[in-house]
Amino acid sequence: MGASICVLTLPLWTGGILFALGDVLDYLDGDLARRQGTNSKEGAIFDAALDRYTDFLVIGALTYLTVVLLERHPDFLIGHLSFLTSEAALVLGLAALLGSTLTPYVRAKTEAEGNSSVATIGDRGVRNHILVVGLLLSQPIWTLVALAVVANWAAIHRLAHAMRRE
Repeated sequence: MGASICVLTLPLWTGGILFALGDVLDYLDGDLARRQGTNSKEGAIFDAALDRYTDFLVIGALTYLTVVLLERHPDFLIGHLSFLTSEAALVLGLAALLGSTLTPYVRAKTEAEGNSSVATIGDRGVRNHILVVGLLLSQPIWTLVALAVVANWAAIHRLAHAMRRE
């Protein structure tokens, strides 16, 4: 949540630092629970739900910021790419949110049906790296583009694997 507030208040790199810190703490928390034997199914479900909230808040804040900036400054960080309007930024943000939600959903649904899921290049770790780097470099538009492409590719990859008959 702190990262999404930083994204909205600028500078973006502060959101990148907070997001990276939260990501590291999330991984350490899960690793510590497994090592101590205190991990549980309920804890895993709670962690997954918090991950979706984090994705939504940070990507949503980045989308909102980009839309507002493009409305006020149509040439913001894009030079001569005049086709990139605030409406296009909104579509990019929604695509990034969709892919970031579908990728873990397809995995969870596949495994709930008793099948194995496939590892994919657009898993949460990769998406988080894209967010951290994009925020640290203060590149909201290109971060949304990268997230939209990678996350939806991952969702389609997992879906295609899940739909194959063994």
